[in-house]
Amino acid sequence: MSEKTSREQFKLKFDQFIGSIKQQITEGLLPVGEFLPSELTLAERYDLSKNSVRRGLELLVKEGLIVKKSRVGNLVAASRPFEPLTLKLGYYPSIKNEAVLNELIRRFEEQHPMIKVQTINLPYNHYGQTVYDFFQNDMVDAVTINYNDFQELGPYHEEMFEPLPVSDDIYPFLNKGFSTQDQYVKPFLFSPIILCYNVTHFEEHGIALPDSGWQWEDALAAAEKLSVLNPETKRCGFYFHPLSLNRWPIFLLQNQVNFTWDKNGEVQFDSGRFIESIKRFKHVVEQQKMAVNYLSDSDQDSEALFKAGKASMIMCSYFSLNQMKDAEIAYDIAPLPYSEDARTMLLMIGLAVNKNSQKKEAAKLLVDFLASEECQERIRQKTLSIPAVKKVAERTGGEQVHLPSRFKMFREIVPTYRLYSSLGLSFKELKEIRDELRLYLSGLLDEAFLCKRIEAKLSKTVHSVMAGERGNEH
Repeated sequence: MSEKTSREQFKLKFDQFIGSIKQQITEGLLPVGEFLPSELTLAERYDLSKNSVRRGLELLVKEGLIVKKSRVGNLVAASRPFEPLTLKLGYYPSIKNEAVLNELIRRFEEQHPMIKVQTINLPYNHYGQTVYDFFQNDMVDAVTINYNDFQELGPYHEEMFEPLPVSDDIYPFLNKGFSTQDQYVKPFLFSPIILCYNVTHFEEHGIALPDSGWQWEDALAAAEKLSVLNPETKRCGFYFHPLSLNRWPIFLLQNQVNFTWDKNGEVQFDSGRFIESIKRFKHVVEQQKMAVNYLSDSDQDSEALFKAGKASMIMCSYFSLNQMKDAEIAYDIAPLPYSEDARTMLLMIGLAVNKNSQKKEAAKLLVDFLASEECQERIRQKTLSIPAVKKVAERTGGEQVHLPSRFKMFREIVPTYRLYSSLGLSFKELKEIRDELRLYLSGLLDEAFLCKRIEAKLSKTVHSVMAGERGNEH
């Protein structure tokens, strides 16, 4: 008998087995609540191996006709196959790499065979507005959402988001950031902004490696020595994207700048501290000695330069370290240099359920699964992202990616974490200041005029969360 004939005969017997069991169930010969014959009996009856019978029964489980009872047998669960329920999950494009999302969803579907998950890549620009529109029209059942977008949707939290139970396993400061009266977002991943540096460059120049005591003067002194101006081998000692909404506000946070409004709606802030912060920020930018595209808001340029060995130090997040998985450079990380206070910005990404979804309960199952210890452990093992579950994030062993030697540093610098809202600004107001900084860095404004323009703009700002472009860098 030829191999082809043998395969065809096996397929015929296998299909007959599946068809026969289905027919007996749908016709009531095997009623709901009754156990199927043993796998050995079925193998003999249909002239199949036990493995083939087991594989066929798995297909019936996925169709919802039977359920497996451990050490008991296969129980008829329904008289006809269920139609799988399809959930739609909206996500940031980078999450697939930062959280092995495809693998997590595959495992969810294996554990919940009657639920299928369709992923929808949502654009970074206007992400909050997109989520709002999609939720209102029941076009997605759940989404990933970062702190920036969540805050900008503030007036709509109760209208849009299904309240979720607070998990005590998650870092408390993450739960707090995503809570108002209720918890509307379940924390998923987080990262502080950190310093990433090329170890080889430092060793070649005999420079001591960065540590937690570094101030900006130390970083700039090292950057000066690390810079190479030769056109053929040009290298920047330190680089970051100046106008990233997750980078420049750090200079204000480190200098304790705070914005408030008086009863007349006029903005109040310490112009001396603000000017000191902005001058330091500009000085750091100018020391990069590279052409900077002030019209872009992407941090990817700095990561690409670093990976190519064209920058010795960059300001980045743990999320960004996932771009270094296949890098051929030796690198490590350190806390950000500081000025007055050692502070850095905290980035958070969470999971939210559409309050208007017709599949709300299934969506909550998905969110709980993605934030479960099982999924968080897979993220820990297979990425350089930091899981939100504390005991998982701080666990060691089993990593399947190379980690820099100081990877667990995030545990030690928790007291330095600050959200952008610590400045007293809404995300819209933060973008208003960025627009003015664009002019300032271009040399079109001095510090005094910059302050006057910010005072005028913020004092007249109408707080509308749905206006303007939303920034989503991380």
